[in-house]
Amino acid sequence: MTLFVGRAGESDQLRACADEVRAGGSRLAVVEGEAGIGKSSLLRAFSATLGDFTILRAAADASETDFPYGVIQQLAGRAALEAFPLLSAPAADTSPHVIGGQLLLLLGELQKSGRPVAVIVDDLHWADQPSTRALGFVLRRLWSDRVLTLLATRPVVDAADESLDRLLKSSDTATKVALGGLGSDEVARLAGAMIEGPVTAGLSERLHTYTGGHPLHLRTVLAEVPAGVLRDEGLHRWPVPRSLVVAINAQLDRLPAESRELLEALAVLDARVPLSSAGRLAGLADPARALGPALTAGLAVWWPNEPQSPVGLVHALQRDALYDALAPERRRLLHAGAAELVGTAASWAHRVAAASTTDEELAAELERSGLAEAALGRNAVAATRLRWASALSEGRADRERRLLTSCAQSLLTLRADTALPLRPQVEDCAPGPLRSCVLGIMDMMAGRIPTAEAHLRLAWEDSGGGRAAALAGLFLAQITIASGRGAETAEIARRTLAAGDLDPSTTDLTRALLATGRMWHEGPRAALDELTHLPEASVDVRDDNLDTLATRGVMRLFLGHLPAARADLRTVALRDQQGAGSRLGPATLALQSVVHYLAGEWDESASAADRAQAVAFSQDQLAFDAAGRFAAVCVDAGRGDWAGAGRRLDELSAIVQSFGSPPDIVYSSLAAATVAQARADPAGIHRSLQPLLEGPGLRYKPFRLWQQSLLVEALTGAGRLDDAEVVLHDLRDEHDGGYLRDVVARLTGGIAEARHRPRDAEEAYRRALGVEVDGDTAPLYRGRLEHAYGKLLLATGIGSRRDAATWLTRAHRRFSVLRAEPFRQRCEQDLAAAGLTADDPGRPLTLTERELSVAHVIAQGRTNQEAAAELYVSQKTVEYHLSRIYAKLGISSRRLLADALKERP
Repeated sequence: MTLFVGRAGESDQLRACADEVRAGGSRLAVVEGEAGIGKSSLLRAFSATLGDFTILRAAADASETDFPYGVIQQLAGRAALEAFPLLSAPAADTSPHVIGGQLLLLLGELQKSGRPVAVIVDDLHWADQPSTRALGFVLRRLWSDRVLTLLATRPVVDAADESLDRLLKSSDTATKVALGGLGSDEVARLAGAMIEGPVTAGLSERLHTYTGGHPLHLRTVLAEVPAGVLRDEGLHRWPVPRSLVVAINAQLDRLPAESRELLEALAVLDARVPLSSAGRLAGLADPARALGPALTAGLAVWWPNEPQSPVGLVHALQRDALYDALAPERRRLLHAGAAELVGTAASWAHRVAAASTTDEELAAELERSGLAEAALGRNAVAATRLRWASALSEGRADRERRLLTSCAQSLLTLRADTALPLRPQVEDCAPGPLRSCVLGIMDMMAGRIPTAEAHLRLAWEDSGGGRAAALAGLFLAQITIASGRGAETAEIARRTLAAGDLDPSTTDLTRALLATGRMWHEGPRAALDELTHLPEASVDVRDDNLDTLATRGVMRLFLGHLPAARADLRTVALRDQQGAGSRLGPATLALQSVVHYLAGEWDESASAADRAQAVAFSQDQLAFDAAGRFAAVCVDAGRGDWAGAGRRLDELSAIVQSFGSPPDIVYSSLAAATVAQARADPAGIHRSLQPLLEGPGLRYKPFRLWQQSLLVEALTGAGRLDDAEVVLHDLRDEHDGGYLRDVVARLTGGIAEARHRPRDAEEAYRRALGVEVDGDTAPLYRGRLEHAYGKLLLATGIGSRRDAATWLTRAHRRFSVLRAEPFRQRCEQDLAAAGLTADDPGRPLTLTERELSVAHVIAQGRTNQEAAAELYVSQKTVEYHLSRIYAKLGISSRRLLADALKERP
């Protein structure tokens, strides 16, 4: 066991966090410090005090940063094997929020014992990116859990650590524990434990000054320098090398040969391994005897009570020093031996390190293995093996092909930090389609879109088909659709599909891009022709067709068919939760929030938008978040929360400034216009729509129906009735029923009233209101139609006063249930002006946003476990909020909860 001294203040900080969790909250503590400063020792010592916690533990490793979800698998351990199989063997392409959602469910399950949970991750700076993103998602969704998260990491110093930096900022309840050197008193205590005889104040001060209190350096000095020399005050400096590498080598010289050989084997294995395996690699008959001096020297750690009695080096600095000191031939032989001891995946690195020159046979094996990993979607692993294969290749053609394929696989992970440093080598490769493709994707990642498009177009046109053409076409189509060039996107996607050589899921994504291109060019109704391969029932759609299913859901939403859109989008979201891995899965939550808004389920819309924001953040894909933020603005505006709507509009403006893609521009403009609409400000509506009306390039077909309806309202309010008629005629031709039927009727009647043709207005209103309310009805739009009709009847006397009162009262009731305050107040004013009294909708629900999220999901018939999975929280969170909901509403069953949500706003 490593000797631990000091750190009283830091331990108190961690203890306070643990006490808060014991009391019922969640807490994140980040232990931060440079290499060798004692982060791991502090975590080990403090975790020993958490006897009342269930502990999930993981240690990241520099050699495993390419293995997706390696840290998550360590945390889940055996607990995940049966109930949460996605955690025990997650696929490389599984979205971080899906894995995060499963981990939340596991945390909830563990809390059923009544014990809080501690999640401890050491050396977080080495964690694979998917794990850090999944952990960040979890930290944002710990609503009512007793979970202590302890993370140890080095300081974030450069842009490559952006995902780690985002993780460390994922919690509003984070405590930072900054580790520096040990104090003089702590230095004295450590010295007293490691050397014989008393430690004077002068000696401890000299030790502190010399080492800066750095624990690893201090231990090295105390282990290497004889006690008598340390106490010789006549010496101005100790005979200790300044280099830690030399100091550790000096320690090794004092150890028995068998102990040095064991430590060298551990340095090459670079992992926690069974003592027997390390001894076998070192060629020792009795590894336990060799271990003793290494433990005493503070260079090794042993876990004798665990299965297989694992051992490892104390710190990475020691490993580096030991490894660097190995003679080349000794290092090669140890790697060759290690390759025979470890698993297949780990053996590749050892085989490469054991190679002393080019090795075409090994290079070919690595290429085959890398391509096999790529076929399974493990792009980061494939990239590493192909890069090794390139380095071992004998011929230039093989070397360049493998290098370019490696870069392509790395870029498919959407991480630029691994591939971009290789750009000079890529540029030195012979010209060809794959080289152009890789350079194009690199430029795309770096934000150099025009150059990226030029490279990708060259690769796409010159490849003559095959993998390079498919890859170039896939990324080129994403560039063109992001800039709103629908017809061009459709053509590129069609030719890419014809080139073939695509796996099923990539084929489906390309088909989705083809349909989306047509949607932008010709509108959603025409684009549905590209999706006839899908079964009508969304539940019958295969997992490898989820991208086209999501696209169909979007088209149905734009056409106004809410139940059909809801079914498609919900199926994609549910399969995404189950790990199906749709590339458009994260976007479906945001679009579901729009469906909920239109359907009058405003609390559910806000909940879905919140989840969409968390998912987008976990994947660093804020562009997917624009639709959710748009829906949130609509809800805030509808309820008269002008401050909240203003904040979200600012967020959308920031996204437009950062990305500037057509969907972002549209969502931002439509959101601002919707706020102006809620304020009854026609001039504000028209002003907000200007970015969509200036120039033919910004007239977006998918959003045209929504845009045109707002424009008609703005033009009518400004008295530009002829212009309004032209736009309305266009809208009548394009809309396909659904909730837009009520919108068109209200706008038609509004223009007729402005032209002083009340009979025409009455007929338009009455005809639409004669259609029964169904799943396609949008309550806000139906309420506005009812309000307009009742107000017309009162003003003109066409109908009876009782009829007018009936329609105004219906509208008022509908607005009250929605809590659509601006619209309710205007309706109430019209009722009062006519001497009529509005119905009392009853005392409003007094639930928080999170309680409303839980209430609506439970009221739909979900079990607690299903609700937790859908909301991306733990089951404990659902149970906690449900108990508070029942207490607030004075009810005791799910059926009564559903009734309460229907009856009271």
